This record gives sequence, C-alpha cells and structure tokens, in this order.
Amino acid sequence: MHLEFSYNKGDVLHALRYHFMQRGEIKVFRNTLIILLLATLTGYFFRVVTTGALTGIVIMVLLLGWVFWYLLPISIYNKAATFKDNIHLKYSDEGLLISTRASDHQRAISWNNFSRVVETQKFFFLYRDRKTFFLIPTSAFESKEAYSQFASLLKTKFRVERIKN
Repeated sequence: MHLEFSYNKGDVLHALRYHFMQRGEIKVFRNTLIILLLATLTGYFFRVVTTGALTGIVIMVLLLGWVFWYLLPISIYNKAATFKDNIHLKYSDEGLLISTRASDHQRAISWNNFSRVVETQKFFFLYRDRKTFFLIPTSAFESKEAYSQFASLLKTKFRVERIKN
C-alpha cells in the first residue's frame, strides 16, 4: 500500500510533547519539581520560606515547564527536515519503504527494526528504540478501510498501545 503525506506542525509539536512527557527521566524531573513547589508553598504557609524564595522557585518551575512544553519540541521540530518534507511511504508485510520529495533516495526499513508501536488519535508512533521513532499521521489514510488495514497489519507484528489524547 502507498501513502503520501506532509506533517502538520501543530500536530507534530503535540506528538513530540506526548513523547517527551512519557519519558521516565522527564516524569521524575516533573514530579520532583511538583514536590519542590508543594514543599515551598507549605513552607511559605508556615512562614519558614520567604516571599523571595517562593517567587524564585515559582519562576524556576514555570521556566522549566515552558522549556519542556514549548522549547524542547520546537527545537526538535526545527532540526528535523523530515517534518517539513513530503513523505512517500509504501508498506507491506516486510516493512516500510520511505522516500521524500527532497531526495530521490529510498530507505527500506524492516518491521524487525521497530520495537514498539503507539497509536494515538492523530499518529502512529513507530519506535525504533526509546528515543527514536517515526510518525505516521492517521490523516494520511484516504479511507477508514485503508486505516483499518494498516492498523491490522501493525497488530499482527506488534502489541499496539492505544492512547487517547
């Protein structure tokens, strides 16, 4: 089967946010910041923490939240030329054949190269490892039948995780 698509920037940024927020180290960091903020608020309530310290910690938490929510995904998006190109994708029982309009180079990837598949409302995340993945937008499928056929193919190869977001 054959798909042709280009990425929607807003959807890709949302997908990148989802990916980063699912990473274990980001979860630990986020929870540590929440605990720090709660401890600071509690200390301020009991007059152990000064207003200046409270303000500094709140600003730090907001700044780090902005970095993880906005700056990290936008920097990845801007670095990756793939997100700005038109993708031509052929898929079969053996794997994927990916090419872009910017290059005449085709890249064949066997299904064995993927370790995990996550399906969301707008994308299929085909993970090669914990950090590397390929996005296939669900909007790329011309019909519900083509979408169902691809989803069924993935289910024969992987345990597909379905996430509602």
